[in-house]
Amino acid sequence: MTIPAMRYLGLRINKLASVTLKMVNKRVVRPKGMINSVVTIIMRVSTIMDFHVVLEEDGAYPMILGRLWLIKSHARNYWGEGYMTIGVHLK
Repeated sequence: MTIPAMRYLGLRINKLASVTLKMVNKRVVRPKGMINSVVTIIMRVSTIMDFHVVLEEDGAYPMILGRLWLIKSHARNYWGEGYMTIGVHLK
């Protein structure tokens, strides 16, 4: 999550981050901190997630969803066709 997105949502960093992130463009980023236990609902899939907070870059998305959310949402990437589907399985 970027710092402007964090401020817009009224969230605060509550833990220091001790990791570095390697972005797709091979840039290494050290997060400013973490926000723990944020209830996130995307396309009717609700989960509690932790976010690393990073400085904003030109053209950056405000949030990047990680593997845990993609697994829970039953996401399937069709790389050759250039799209992704998200399957919601209600119990």
